[in-house]
Amino acid sequence: MSIVLRTSYDNMTSDIKSILVCIDGSSNSNRAATFAAGMAKKFGAAVTLLFVVAPSDHDMLAGKSSFLDEYKGFGEQRLEKAEVIFTDAGVAFHKEVEFGHAAEKILMVSEHGYDLVVIGTRGLSAIRGFIMGSVSSQVSQHSKVPVVVVP
Repeated sequence: MSIVLRTSYDNMTSDIKSILVCIDGSSNSNRAATFAAGMAKKFGAAVTLLFVVAPSDHDMLAGKSSFLDEYKGFGEQRLEKAEVIFTDAGVAFHKEVEFGHAAEKILMVSEHGYDLVVIGTRGLSAIRGFIMGSVSSQVSQHSKVPVVVVP
């Protein structure tokens, strides 16, 4: 497994006290959760599991208030596997479900006292990835805190 770490810190590991773990329910994000659980356990870091419910244009244009009422429940379901990973590792965590565009919301949340962001890659087609860019790519390029991208 290769892991990409982008950091400007010389001795970053001694500074890890709070980790933001980005979850989308994919197998890649579950691998990222496993990696983050190990880091958190090793350094005694606090952990936040974050799932971002992305708006669909149809729901936004139709003004479906029921979508906003239900998005937290949907996010909670997507976090379940990561919760098991952290519970099995004996690492305490708290959960956060946000609504918005994933990369933008992750970047905003990461600026609230986190020392590290851990995120999984996601398989995009070459054309879609070239045009839109992946969430992990956008986060790693624009984050003000170190980012570990776990494949």
